[in-house]
Amino acid sequence: MKVRRKSVWAISNYLKPWPSNNLSVMKINHLIPSLARYIQQTPLDGATSEDDKESIAYAIQALTRMLDSRVKVSDVIETGVIPRLVQLLASSSSRAALRKDVLKGIGYFLDGDNDDADAVIDAGLLPALLALVEGQNRELCRMALYNASNIAAGSQSQIRAFLDCGLLKPVVRILMDDFSPIVCRREACWTIANLNTRVSGDRKVVQAFVEGGGVASLSAALLFPDRQPQELAVSGITSLLEGNDSEGSQNRDSILAAIRSSSGPQNLRAIWYSRGGGPQDHELRGACHTLLTRYFPEYSKRARV
Repeated sequence: MKVRRKSVWAISNYLKPWPSNNLSVMKINHLIPSLARYIQQTPLDGATSEDDKESIAYAIQALTRMLDSRVKVSDVIETGVIPRLVQLLASSSSRAALRKDVLKGIGYFLDGDNDDADAVIDAGLLPALLALVEGQNRELCRMALYNASNIAAGSQSQIRAFLDCGLLKPVVRILMDDFSPIVCRREACWTIANLNTRVSGDRKVVQAFVEGGGVASLSAALLFPDRQPQELAVSGITSLLEGNDSEGSQNRDSILAAIRSSSGPQNLRAIWYSRGGGPQDHELRGACHTLLTRYFPEYSKRARV
């Protein structure tokens, strides 16, 4: 076992400077099954030695470094290591540092095609992300939200899985909580913005998004102190309304009602009324005014001073 640990350590360090050392994929691709097998076969529980815990982390880091370049995601999936990675992410025996390594590696699968993302979702990723989003570790929460935002930009089946697992409510809570870490609130804003671009048209999905606070959180994001979350919120509200714009539709009416009840028109007008900034700020104010004119005309005229 000691020899195996040293071998994993050596491989991880060998890959550390890659791709700056120009190693070819052909030279390292054969290492994938060995690393995957080590991750799968090495136990992690209360009886696991510190050396073994460290070696598992080295193996995951090595795998992640390979994914960081041109190694095919499908080659890693074919080893069957995905369920083990998700298990390590969810395990109470895993340290925060190990979970961070796993989250970084999982991000590559979610950045791939829908089949790659489905592989980690089917392995139980969403409940593991939910636990981290609801946890107390700020960096783990941020990284979990980053992965959740990629799922939120995925296929319709992935969107339904996201909503069914209960992730929406804690993401909304973080986004709307002024006392949550700003880095987590930004990732939560990306998650809601990505999700909102995928929910248009399906009445049940739109209803779940509205009832889960998705629309209200976009209204709240308009009050962010920096521009990017404001831009995401304005873009999200615009695409949500334009995607459900048929007159008298239940989707449209419920979305408009949710925006009104969460002070969305007032927040849009506050941005429109703001002064200063460069061309991007001017463009943002114009987008707010367009929304007000089209959907909330009673807020689209400047008050007399």
